[in-house]
Amino acid sequence: MSIKKHDKKHMIPKAVNSLQDECIRVQKVYDWVTDTLTVTKMIDFSKDQLQKIEAAMENPNRRPLRIVCSTPKTPPLFPLSSSCHKKDDDFFCEQIGEKRDVIVPLNGDFVEAQLVDLLFTTDVKLQVVDRHGHVVTDLKCNASVFESFVLCFPDGTDLFCRITKIICRIPSGTVLLNCPAPRSFQLEVTFCIDIQVEAEVKLEVLAKFCSPRENDLIAPDVIDKCPPVTFPEQCPDIFPRPNCDCSLSGEGSGMTTGADATEIGQAALLVNICDNCSLTNSSLKFSFRDTDTSDGIRNFNFIANHFDQETLSCEACDDGLKFMINGTGRRSNGEVFDFRLAVVDSKLGDQFELHLIDDEGEVVFNTGTVNVIDGDLTVKDCVTFNDIKFKRP
Repeated sequence: MSIKKHDKKHMIPKAVNSLQDECIRVQKVYDWVTDTLTVTKMIDFSKDQLQKIEAAMENPNRRPLRIVCSTPKTPPLFPLSSSCHKKDDDFFCEQIGEKRDVIVPLNGDFVEAQLVDLLFTTDVKLQVVDRHGHVVTDLKCNASVFESFVLCFPDGTDLFCRITKIICRIPSGTVLLNCPAPRSFQLEVTFCIDIQVEAEVKLEVLAKFCSPRENDLIAPDVIDKCPPVTFPEQCPDIFPRPNCDCSLSGEGSGMTTGADATEIGQAALLVNICDNCSLTNSSLKFSFRDTDTSDGIRNFNFIANHFDQETLSCEACDDGLKFMINGTGRRSNGEVFDFRLAVVDSKLGDQFELHLIDDEGEVVFNTGTVNVIDGDLTVKDCVTFNDIKFKRP
């Protein structure tokens, strides 16, 4: 009996655990936000508590007294299944009211999002202790903060709000030295929060929605058809944000030089942009000290408050890398300017150039090319999804 050539592959047995396409059920993240929220409260001692405190301070062996605060212990960030709040917890987060659809500006465009109001609450324990750690008196208080968040929270998704850490602080000082004791003091409570919007989806690895099987099982007396399986649409403009092509960190200073320089003086740059290859928490601080006083002293500081992801680029330059990005910021006198920054990190030495641009598009300050004399500026390449080459079947 002969076997056709194109049928031979069907005769080759496969191992039981061979690699093959699989459909998996996972929680897809539509938005993820972390933040810190702080509330300040004025705490009053009762008459009985003041008497106990002053009686302890009259004893030199017990002075000084200290006010200490303690907060509930929060669950760890991971695994997620163990970090959900329980009913008997001394802290919780809850959504107040319904979400509302809003239109918000983002990267020069307007996108649809949802506005959600969240309430964070905790109990805080306060103690006054003497120098030996013995409790003089104690009291409890409740702290809450209410905040609104703009999220990608489409219908069909679930919002998970968690308090990952609670920090208490007494900014006015914790030491009590002499009578009379203060009748009140300030307490700061900070909530570290983690908000995720998720939906359960089915994915075919690599990261592709898998399709449901056909409804090919016949059952008697079928009356209604099942609705089609649909997944909530992602919000690509909001989350996930694209990775940076490269990162920049360090500090460096040198003299402004060349015909392009607006002023002659010392320019200093402190940057941390795209740490972990993400623009989140990026920073840029620049200071200029005028050394040419013939036209007056024109010292100033500049701090960036926004970075434009689309303008970020990284390219090879002089056996190194050149980092470029635009954004906006504020000078020390409150004036707002756009900026353009270019930094070269090479074996020949570090250089940077910064332009400040007014609302009419005119360059009002230009460092020219600054050769870094003190400090070090480091540019590193980031590996993005575009750098990964997939082998197609």
